[in-house]
Amino acid sequence: MWGALVVAATLLTSTVAPGVTSDGANDAPDTKRKKRSEWVYTFPVGGPNPYYPRDHLHYPAADITNCRRLVRAPISGVVFDVRRVDKWDKKVDDLGTRGGLTVTLHGDDYVRYYFSHMGRLMVKKGQRVESGQKIGTVGDSGNAKVRLCHLHFGISRICPMSEQNLLRGEIWPQPYLDAWKNGINKSPNREVQQKTRREPAACLQAAAAQRRAGD
Repeated sequence: MWGALVVAATLLTSTVAPGVTSDGANDAPDTKRKKRSEWVYTFPVGGPNPYYPRDHLHYPAADITNCRRLVRAPISGVVFDVRRVDKWDKKVDDLGTRGGLTVTLHGDDYVRYYFSHMGRLMVKKGQRVESGQKIGTVGDSGNAKVRLCHLHFGISRICPMSEQNLLRGEIWPQPYLDAWKNGINKSPNREVQQKTRREPAACLQAAAAQRRAGD
């Protein structure tokens, strides 16, 4: 049974969508999704001197400071999900609610961007946004209440099912944040595509591990 599921996930995550090349570029006419030549990246947090460590606990991600500052879309795309209710309870400390208020963006570059511990939310599910558009503010929702007010920022592949592990971060975002901060239009598309080809069943494996943990 598990073998069949892995094969199914491999097909889902490794099949290239119609009109999309193997590196994620869009060759088909599309009035909404921007082509590779039109991808423009924006540093996601406003304000002076935002700080983010070079490492992160347990998995690749970045925790960006600048409490209450604006959070902006790093690229144009569609808001896939918004969690508007902060259900985190310190006594339970459930992994699935630690992020508090969250936004998940599916970028036009075929990359998923995840923002958590947010304060004010300025977008809704299904909304199309442009690079640099306001999507919320840096906050202290979730377990950031007992830590530091910050924005958790994760970059990953787009999975066809619900899962948490990859959603929170799959590749290190720091090199891209560094570039965007300096006005360099560096895309994580290629690294995400390479990661997907190396580990085609990762989405399903993450979802299965989540189910086993009871989340």
